Amino acid sequence: MYEVLCDLLTDISSLFPNESGFSVLTECNEVLLRLGEAVKNTFMNFKYAIQTNTSTTPFSGGGVHPLTKYVMNYIKALVDYSKTLNSLFGSQTSENQNLSSESTTMALHLQSITAALELNLEGRSKLYKDDSLQNIFMTNNICYMVQKVKDSELRKFIGDDWIRVHNRKFQQHALSYERASWGPVLSFLREERILSPNSSMPSRTVLKERFRGFNSAFEEVYRIQTAWSVPNSQLRDDLKISISLRVVQAYRTFMGRYAAYLDGARHRERYIKYCAEDVEKYLLDLFERSPKSLPYAHRW
Repeated sequence: MYEVLCDLLTDISSLFPNESGFSVLTECNEVLLRLGEAVKNTFMNFKYAIQTNTSTTPFSGGGVHPLTKYVMNYIKALVDYSKTLNSLFGSQTSENQNLSSESTTMALHLQSITAALELNLEGRSKLYKDDSLQNIFMTNNICYMVQKVKDSELRKFIGDDWIRVHNRKFQQHALSYERASWGPVLSFLREERILSPNSSMPSRTVLKERFRGFNSAFEEVYRIQTAWSVPNSQLRDDLKISISLRVVQAYRTFMGRYAAYLDGARHRERYIKYCAEDVEKYLLDLFERSPKSLPYAHRW
């Protein structure tokens, strides 16, 4: 409506060229001013609505929150009105040298909205008791924000610097997830304190405890994280590859060094339940939003 009235002002002026039309033009300008204020207030109220949109319940599965989708689609649509919004908000300066002067004002306001969204998401992530799920949630949502900016006209306004910074952010959250989830699992495959006292041979008792501990920890992570959600297929594949490189290689190495020392042990299959290929295969089930439990996988 604001844009339509702006476009009509010239025609209205032509229709009422004399003093009799002055009051009409004055009224039109007053309406235009009020519409402009309404647009700015709507924009500011939207940011406030993001800041105050809180919850006491974590979002199931840690996927992309509906608020993230709504906000990013909303600001994506605003780009179509960038000329009008720049005019309404006036000129402002920015330190971002990658942005044109035409887009700077719009960019500052769009970035303030994405910052409000990010702060909201950080608050929501704290609702999860599991540190790993906190990081998966932030990885998913920041990745979604980045993709929305990269794949639309938002990129011209928000800029490549923002994309680089937020790429690093979601990658850091992904790394924090791996450490929190898989560090405890891999701790059972460490080399320390495996040898029997006063011997160069590994202790069977310690090896049994290590294999049993790995099995239990791996099965627990599998049971929980097959129910989690990573909607972005590329991100999901990247996470699985990264996890597999760490876990499968460590397990294969540990198996190669120590599995033979349990040959002939009673109930050996209770300790060495999985071969490396089993572990690699089961990791493919993660983040598919389909809860599963591991079968008794491998008999030796």
